Amino acid sequence: MSGHFVPVDRRILEQNIKARYHAGDIGTEDALHLFDELLQCAGSSSIRAINYLVTTVGRDSPALGVSLFNRVASANVAPNSMTYTILVDCCCRAGRLDLGFAAMGHIIKMGFAADAIVTFSHLLKAICAEKKTSYAMDIVLRIMPMFNCVPDNFSYNILFKGLCNERRSQEALELIHMMVQHGGSCQPNVVSYNTVVDGLLKEGEVGKAYTLFSEMLRQGISPDVVTCTSIISGMCKVHAMDKAEEVLQQMLDRRILPDAATYNCLIHGYYLLGQCEEVDRIFKEMSRNGVQPNIVTYNIQMDYLCKSGRCAEARKIFDSMIGLGQKPVVTTYSILLHGYAMEKSFHDMHCLIDLMVENGIAPNHPVYNILISACAQEEMVSEVMHIFTKMRQQGLNPNVANYGVVVNLLSRIGRMDDAMSLFNQMITEGLAPDIIVFTPPY
Repeated sequence: MSGHFVPVDRRILEQNIKARYHAGDIGTEDALHLFDELLQCAGSSSIRAINYLVTTVGRDSPALGVSLFNRVASANVAPNSMTYTILVDCCCRAGRLDLGFAAMGHIIKMGFAADAIVTFSHLLKAICAEKKTSYAMDIVLRIMPMFNCVPDNFSYNILFKGLCNERRSQEALELIHMMVQHGGSCQPNVVSYNTVVDGLLKEGEVGKAYTLFSEMLRQGISPDVVTCTSIISGMCKVHAMDKAEEVLQQMLDRRILPDAATYNCLIHGYYLLGQCEEVDRIFKEMSRNGVQPNIVTYNIQMDYLCKSGRCAEARKIFDSMIGLGQKPVVTTYSILLHGYAMEKSFHDMHCLIDLMVENGIAPNHPVYNILISACAQEEMVSEVMHIFTKMRQQGLNPNVANYGVVVNLLSRIGRMDDAMSLFNQMITEGLAPDIIVFTPPY
């Protein structure tokens, strides 16, 4: 009996740690103090409370979490499988994959491998983050089964994400097909399909993505709004609006509510084809379904109008958007600036940049480059130099792209001495140019 006796003070401390951990009431500093206090009186039953504290510290500082484990190992407390899982996670997030593998070795030696699915997942994520997905595949397909640790959906989804991040979506597609054909208990889920569909679309494999989407439906996997929006976006980019509308109808039939992102894809697609009547129809459908346009919707509208030489209409949308409580972002201002630049409306451009500043949005280098390029196109040298001064007054020193436009302008009009002087000033300011010649977009 005496071997199982837990001192009252220690039991109270352990219960207090458990309660505070589950309530989310322990910060890193508190956890470190509690760890020091507990370790002085810790016994075999203390490992759960220790795990709570190491987890808390490891979240903010994985390296510190590893050092706490080392102190546990040298104390009179035996780490359990969860302790090693926490250790592997900390090692991986601290960038010490080698230590993570060493800890995994201990888990295998202690006979915990069969229940170490979470531990393996930490390793898999770290391996894929280092673009070594082939090695991660070997762990899932060969090593885990060797130790009777059956990979789950989470394991496979890590592989799908890793393969797609490495632009190996075809291999991800083959892996999905292998899982389906194997017919085991672990089948692709909606996250699996979403990941591979997205990967295929990013690599331009729109046809394969659509086919996989159809296979997903045949397998009885219900898509979500992310899946459908991805497919609709892909179809719109290749101007297959009939298929995009098909997927939209499938969404509605399955009671999957399209969101603003879904409708934005269709709006953008129809604008690319110049089919404004269809855009109006989509806006009406959005309204009927209670979906409000967001900032991206307005940006798409304004972009189309500005490129069509209809800046006045774009400005009305800009003003109405503000009236509806939508806050324009840098992209919104940039779209309108590009439109004004095309129309050579320099006064409007300056006023818009001033409005940005008034609204608490600092114009960045690309924003000023729109204005600088427009002025350079008209060989307005003094105006360009004034813009440089204005940038500096706002705490923004011109960058290489900004200098490149002006150097190009001065060279073009034969002011080579001034061009060289400006080039040298750029070097003095610590900017290292790669390509100075800049081709203005207008």
